[in-house]
Amino acid sequence: MQINDIISESLEKKEGIWLGPPGGYWSNLDLEENRRYAKSLPESGARDTVKRYFPEHFDVIFSPKRAGGLLLLSPGTGELIVDVGCMWGALTVPLARAGCNVVAIDQTLESILLLKQRLIEDNLSNAEVVCADLKKIEFKRCSVDKFVINGVLEWIPEFGVIELKKYYGKRHVKSASGKQDPYAMQVDFLKNIYIGLKPGGTLYLAIENRYDVFNFLGLPDPHCSLRFITFLPRLLQNMISRIFLGRPYVNWTYSARCLKKLLKEAGFRDVKILYAFPDYRLPEQILSKAGMGYYRPCKFRRGKNIFIKVICYVIEDILFRRFKITAFAPSFVVLAKK
Repeated sequence: MQINDIISESLEKKEGIWLGPPGGYWSNLDLEENRRYAKSLPESGARDTVKRYFPEHFDVIFSPKRAGGLLLLSPGTGELIVDVGCMWGALTVPLARAGCNVVAIDQTLESILLLKQRLIEDNLSNAEVVCADLKKIEFKRCSVDKFVINGVLEWIPEFGVIELKKYYGKRHVKSASGKQDPYAMQVDFLKNIYIGLKPGGTLYLAIENRYDVFNFLGLPDPHCSLRFITFLPRLLQNMISRIFLGRPYVNWTYSARCLKKLLKEAGFRDVKILYAFPDYRLPEQILSKAGMGYYRPCKFRRGKNIFIKVICYVIEDILFRRFKITAFAPSFVVLAKK
């Protein structure tokens, strides 16, 4: 696997990491937290470092459920798969274990360092890691078998430093949000992915549903923490976000119909929408519209209150099991062909 056969820019390799066009930062952790744990990685190892510094994210990084949707991608031995926005490698590592040649790209160096340590510890030599701005890196035409974009598309319209704990529900964050129309930015990003795919290649895309039923019941938007905002008209979304957070609302998610339109505008054909429960992050069930008869209610972001649990269970049972209404499913997993 030659990295320069895939990526247009001239990359420099330093200590096992390819360095591309810099810019942007996104992490669940603050800059200082990231820098602190990165120092202990080589000595402590990936798992012990996570347990020591940010144990709340251990399952997010290491749970095998994270890769539950990858079976739909049918990863084959020797296939070249690019994981765009790989972060800590929750999908990169399983793909490499399956025998694929993987290129993992993220714009946060510390996330890449953790992933690199995981690959070393698992003795996986069939993965390359790249630290580069996701919006600046360009792929060579028809060079990649499959792309993975997992929980990334909605963040593409963001610029600058996003330390999620400081960004989530906070005002006056140092971010250059809203420089460009979010929809146009997402289309441009997907067009670059489309160019990189070989004919017949597949994109695996996972993202939240704008009309998740629990958003109507006050579930906070996972991108800004505001309630009752995801399903509003774009103009109102922007207005409310500016009032409460002092910044525009750019983390656009979509209905199934609009997501299909977005992908087709970027050039993709044969777009297949599937529905992930309880969500795409730790999927227990991923069903097609025709397969909703197999749905069974699961532990669905419920509180500890028994009354809330019962209400949520009844809502899920009625909407998804009895009436098979996919419009209000929590997340989408999309397979799109070139």
